[in-house]
Amino acid sequence: MYLLLLYFTNRAEFWRWTVYGALAVVVIFAIAVAFVKLKAASKERHLQKLTSAVKQSGMEDQIKNFFIRFGMGQDRSKNPWTYRNYKVDWQRFHEMESILRSKGVKLEDNKDLSLLLRHYIDEREFGVTSNSIQASTKSFKELNGSAFESLLLRLYEKMGYAVQHSGKVGDQGGDLVATKGPERLLIQAKCYQNMSVGNDAVQQAVAAKTYYDCNKAAVITTSEFTREAVELAKANNVELIAKTRLQQLLLDNLQESWG
Repeated sequence: MYLLLLYFTNRAEFWRWTVYGALAVVVIFAIAVAFVKLKAASKERHLQKLTSAVKQSGMEDQIKNFFIRFGMGQDRSKNPWTYRNYKVDWQRFHEMESILRSKGVKLEDNKDLSLLLRHYIDEREFGVTSNSIQASTKSFKELNGSAFESLLLRLYEKMGYAVQHSGKVGDQGGDLVATKGPERLLIQAKCYQNMSVGNDAVQQAVAAKTYYDCNKAAVITTSEFTREAVELAKANNVELIAKTRLQQLLLDNLQESWG
């Protein structure tokens, strides 16, 4: 109102205060931009310090495995830690914090692990996007049970496992046995299109794990899992790999895009 009054009563004063106001706006804007840049630079330095500490501790692969293993759609707890399409139960989040601290990584608070997870997730997702636009898309719908097992055999061999294809009539619920070092993994393959995988598959995997003398078991599907299957798998330490995670594993290891 004051400037409007000056405009009609004292043009020289009006223009003087207008220039002052414009300069003040420019200065405030410059300070705000500088503050944001300084904050971003400080955050980047802190991230570099954290990632350097993680590498020195030998825990980088473990962090990457952590959000892949526990953050890709299986967690159904209320209010999990969430970033992009990853969801991690807070109890597992805090367990990871404790593991990192025990390895000498100094975390100030929850924000430090969140910063690390976001960094490695962004790094992974960039790679997924890059690989996706270079790979032709194949369809799970084209696979029958045997072809799906063969696809998983190729995948796990690429991941460094020695794989035995044991799927046959009366196979005791086991389709593949994958061995790497001390790990002997029983894989139950479920090539479903329009239905979720239920308790039966988990029960079969638990039984086959003992039958084939394995120390780990996994159920892998082109679909999703029912809530009951997820709960039973947690109780029996059976890994569940649903469609979304399987797609990323295939893309990362075979450079094949499946839909």
